[in-house]
Amino acid sequence: MPRRPPPVSSFRTCVGCGPRDVRYEPTRFTITHPTVPQSKVCLTLSPWFDCLSVPHPVLLSRVTTEMFAGICWFLLGLVGLIVLGHVVAWIVYVPLIARVFSQTPWLPAPWRQPLDEGDRVELLTPDGIRLEGTYLATGARIRKGVVAFCHELNGDRWAAIPYTEDLRRGGYDVFTFDFRNHGVSGRTPGYEPLPWVTQYEVSDVRTVIDYLCGRPDADPRGIGIIGVCKGGTVALCTAADDHRVRTLVVDGACPTERMQLHYLRRFMRIFVRFPALYSWLPDASLRAACAWARHLLAWRRGCRFVTVDRAARRIRQPVLMIHGHCDTHIPLEVVQSLRDSMPSRPKLWVTPEAKHNESITRQRGQYERRIARFFNRHLASRTPAVQPSRRPSEAPLPLRPEHATG
Repeated sequence: MPRRPPPVSSFRTCVGCGPRDVRYEPTRFTITHPTVPQSKVCLTLSPWFDCLSVPHPVLLSRVTTEMFAGICWFLLGLVGLIVLGHVVAWIVYVPLIARVFSQTPWLPAPWRQPLDEGDRVELLTPDGIRLEGTYLATGARIRKGVVAFCHELNGDRWAAIPYTEDLRRGGYDVFTFDFRNHGVSGRTPGYEPLPWVTQYEVSDVRTVIDYLCGRPDADPRGIGIIGVCKGGTVALCTAADDHRVRTLVVDGACPTERMQLHYLRRFMRIFVRFPALYSWLPDASLRAACAWARHLLAWRRGCRFVTVDRAARRIRQPVLMIHGHCDTHIPLEVVQSLRDSMPSRPKLWVTPEAKHNESITRQRGQYERRIARFFNRHLASRTPAVQPSRRPSEAPLPLRPEHATG
């Protein structure tokens, strides 16, 4: 049975203006507006009172204006409430996020026996830090190119041995070095290396590139870089603004912003009082909180963190990315999202059953074949080099004065 029409008082409240003459009919009302003479509005109501026909412009404009103003005030209050909640969350939890990210995880790097061959090289960074390196010449008669190796966090330059042995046999010179605060290189006072890339590591790699491209036997076409874990991320950030890097191989890259967002959502229940509430925050809000935490941590440690996502969008060189499928430190989906953000669309090889930095040990033969094929395609010259590389028995090449420290 259809519902009866509402009483006049409820109808007057809905319309928002006082009618002077209302005549009731089962499904029809005729309303005369008090301020507009000779004006009538006919409203035809369905049994559920949701059909309005032929409204008068004065009534419709007034109702529409009031509804629009109410909606605007509601949306403005909602936006203000959301902004206030975000500000409170940042004030409360940004120092906590900075403290958590400042705790350096212990990621042990495998120890390798130092090689007796090669030429010892000392480099000096622009800020006066001494870097120790070793130039390992190829055993082939013709050199195809030069490759620099960037080791992982807590490692040293001799971690390059399993990654570059096959490349040296195949015709590539290899230069490996110790980052500052690693191995026997100099130390920056007050600086403790973290998994996140700072301007210090980028400065170290740029110093290495300057040295390799300034040698008398330098390859004018540029160099290649192999980077493992943090070393690979540093190589990506450096290559974004240096065209002398022709190609890169990155194993287990650690993108700062994406990893911080991943850890924040993963361990939110441990460090946050109201995890159910903050889990509803969008990624943009959490990224902003992580950015403020990085600024706070950089201010405390006297360094500057490099924005890896921004650098990745500027990379145009060919890149081969390698990652273990069972890596629990750096999830595969994080590396895939980093790959999708790069314009060059790098190749991604996922090694099955491999954990963090285990791809070289799980599939050694395929690993060597893939990186050799990649460098042969994008770095090696199509014609034999004019000047063959030095033999380890020859005298070491002199360093440029601005790089020599001893």
